[in-house]
Amino acid sequence: MEKKEFRVLMKHYFLMKKSAADTKKWLDECYPDSAPGEATIRKCFAKFRTGHMSTEDDERSGHPKEAVTDENVKKIHKIILNDRKVKLLEIADTLKTSKARVGHIIHEYLDMRKLCVKWVPRELTIDQKQQPMLKLNELGFELLPHPPYSPDLAPSDFFLFSDLKRMLAGKKLKSNEEVIAGTEAYFKAKDKSYYKNGIEKLEDRYNRCIASDGNYVE
Repeated sequence: MEKKEFRVLMKHYFLMKKSAADTKKWLDECYPDSAPGEATIRKCFAKFRTGHMSTEDDERSGHPKEAVTDENVKKIHKIILNDRKVKLLEIADTLKTSKARVGHIIHEYLDMRKLCVKWVPRELTIDQKQQPMLKLNELGFELLPHPPYSPDLAPSDFFLFSDLKRMLAGKKLKSNEEVIAGTEAYFKAKDKSYYKNGIEKLEDRYNRCIASDGNYVE
């Protein structure tokens, strides 16, 4: 099967909001001898997320970039699983590659980000996804469909983080521990009404999002 045909199938699964792992599993079942590696699938998904939906071959120009291989992706993933606090430079030194390349693989292929100095996957497990769904059903909330990454509709992004940035502005913290301690102390000092106010802002944002046919809400 041609690479372009595989990209068409990957695009189909991406539009169905399937994960790269689910797509890999499905392709392996259908085309066990020729299915692309998960690193290739994640690369395609990363491109689709930026709005580049073409399945044609990319034009090549300029100097060749350092190759991203399934082997390198697996090595980096193994290093992170062994130490979730590992730094990009440490991984780069271990694998004799660039820090930028390591960061690219972690964000675009492993789909991970750093949270409280630890690398964590952006995609949750099925059990992790079910827990909030069960709670939402229990509380009687209606789930409105929206893109997987919507900072304009996430209270942590449009409410908590903006306040936190203002609090940290101009401060110099000497270690990760100081950052964590300062952040925890800041949020613990807030009363329930503060968090209630952030959640209540969602209604207005959802209404504006719906009225604008899903466009970004400022």
